[in-house]
Amino acid sequence: MNPRRAPPDDWSGVLKKEEEALITVMKELALAKCASHQRDYYECVKGRTVSVAWACRDAGRSLNECLGRETSDEKLNETKRKWIDAGKPRVAARDGTRVIPTTFLDEEEK
Repeated sequence: MNPRRAPPDDWSGVLKKEEEALITVMKELALAKCASHQRDYYECVKGRTVSVAWACRDAGRSLNECLGRETSDEKLNETKRKWIDAGKPRVAARDGTRVIPTTFLDEEEK
């Protein structure tokens, strides 16, 4: 990690509920990015019971690596930084539904 871009020690500008919502968004995006790995694993385990342990080991490992890469602490810190830079859009509506826009994450991928 670049020392000049190191995260603050306490992320004092991010509330716990905001962080939890950002983690949820990050996990949803990770599942979308790892959809092909997830599909491969599902196809492998479909119809199996005990043999899943050895027959689908590579597909499971591939899925875990993809999800681990997309939900790492570095990814979370990057997501927090982008969210703060975007002006900290609202996390939730008064009825409790999540309304974090993900447009602030799309800028890098374009």
